[in-house]
Amino acid sequence: MRSIKIFNNNAVSAITSDGREAILLGNGIGFAKRPGSEIDESRIEKVYYVQTEMQTKFLEMLQDVRPDVMSAAEEIIRQAGDAGLELSNQATISLIDHIGFAIERFQTGILLPNLMLAETRLLYPREFALGEQALAIIERRCGVRLPKDEAGYIALHLVTISMDRGAAYNILKFVKGSLDIIKDTYGITLDETGLEIMRLTTHLKFLAQRVLNHQRWEDTDMDTMYGYLIARHPRHRDCLDWLNEFVRQNFQESLNRQEEVYLLVHLNQVL
Repeated sequence: MRSIKIFNNNAVSAITSDGREAILLGNGIGFAKRPGSEIDESRIEKVYYVQTEMQTKFLEMLQDVRPDVMSAAEEIIRQAGDAGLELSNQATISLIDHIGFAIERFQTGILLPNLMLAETRLLYPREFALGEQALAIIERRCGVRLPKDEAGYIALHLVTISMDRGAAYNILKFVKGSLDIIKDTYGITLDETGLEIMRLTTHLKFLAQRVLNHQRWEDTDMDTMYGYLIARHPRHRDCLDWLNEFVRQNFQESLNRQEEVYLLVHLNQVL
């Protein structure tokens, strides 16, 4: 097997024996190699048969990805597999991109506080533990100690990439439908790159998870907080009514008072 392109010391592309183009990952597989060089097949750790648009994105990403980021992602995925998560090859691609972007944000001073850190630890203890382990792996391999908030983001990432397509579709449907209701109710345009919108979207993803899995928070006494928050905007009550109707019609569930309060907190930040 001979290489077609060398991306870095740990990644090359090649034509396999059955005539398919593949991305090969392995420690040192591309070291001191050129296009046309013989590949040491004993170094191959991962083979990706990705096609068309996904292949193009992967190839573009590999142009700039750091080898230590790739190694960190590989180790995290191995630990996730050992912990019982079922992840596809594309999970590694996605996690490489996620870690690389997280390091880039951190090194340029862009910090994203994770308002859902406690909920992530509560709802997804296995994935959160892997997120904490991931921070140690990233520090050891990349020399960067990311803040603890990132353990929650990595945990959420692992939750998302380990779900089946049907669940992923329903979460997208839930989040999109909720955002459409919010935009229509308040007559606003949401800046998808804004920090508050990112926080709201993350909250909606968690809410969708709970609704789809019928994992409900215990409905505690939050009437005082509810009254204070809902009085902050004249359309809040309409928005909650329409969101509840959307959830009932599409997912046969409803929001309890605690979930409404959390939504109102985010809505008051967005408006």
